[in-house]
Amino acid sequence: MSDTEEDAADSASLSIGALSRATGIPIGTLRSWELRYGFPEPLRRESGHRRYGHDQVDRLGLVKRALELGHRPSAVVAATPASLERLLAVSSVEPAAAALEAHPERLMVATLALDGASLDAALRHAIDDLGLRRFVHECVVPFLGAVGEAWLAGRLGVMHEHFASDRLKALLEERRRGRMGIHAVVCATLTGEPHDLGLHIAALLLAFGGKRVIFLGANTPVEDIAAAAHQCQAQAVLVGSSTAAPSEVVVPQLAALRRVLAPHVSIGVGGTAAAPTGVTLLADFKSLERWSAALD
Repeated sequence: MSDTEEDAADSASLSIGALSRATGIPIGTLRSWELRYGFPEPLRRESGHRRYGHDQVDRLGLVKRALELGHRPSAVVAATPASLERLLAVSSVEPAAAALEAHPERLMVATLALDGASLDAALRHAIDDLGLRRFVHECVVPFLGAVGEAWLAGRLGVMHEHFASDRLKALLEERRRGRMGIHAVVCATLTGEPHDLGLHIAALLLAFGGKRVIFLGANTPVEDIAAAAHQCQAQAVLVGSSTAAPSEVVVPQLAALRRVLAPHVSIGVGGTAAAPTGVTLLADFKSLERWSAALD
């Protein structure tokens, strides 16, 4: 690049001092964010000078507003402008409604930033603020729905979904530990089903509903589910499935499970559209809670 071309490029960008003056954010803070979060992102000239595009002024303005509302730098500095705008929109509505809607939004911002500390903190704050049932129905379900929509739209990658699922599972397991009800319910997914996040959510609801959860996890053969139910004298078995699982794979396994379990052992299945005779189809977590209550 010639000196003339470089001078022209410099005139279309900002020095870090100019960026600081335009945003009201101290130079030291900008440099710290650049080092820790990769933003603001400089353009390096052949001369070695670091310059910043004018578009970064608007994004830093969103970051600054989010910080003023109490959000942590680790959750918002690396967030996309679209995520920041959604977060600010939620924060600007009436406080009561914002408290309800902001929880899923904060989870999404932390997920997009791959910020584990912020996501853990947001999850804990949400469950402590809302209580278990509202946390599931009003925070987790909308959040997971938003994750799915963002993935389909290409705004979020598999890494983000796995990251969020892992953190959420850890919290659910932590809150479930130590709750030992009288009647046992075995929780598992069938052979060929690796997805068990929904099962973790259901297991926590069961535990808080007074059940003793025997959690076997994903990809469990029918004979092992039946053996666990027999050994623990289980009152019921909850099978988790995903909408992507073909019914021709799920239904025969459920039918086999029904045949080997004693008639008094109830079987519920969630996440699938079909179930054989003798197995209760659970359409959502509210259906699960009704099924659990009916076991008593």
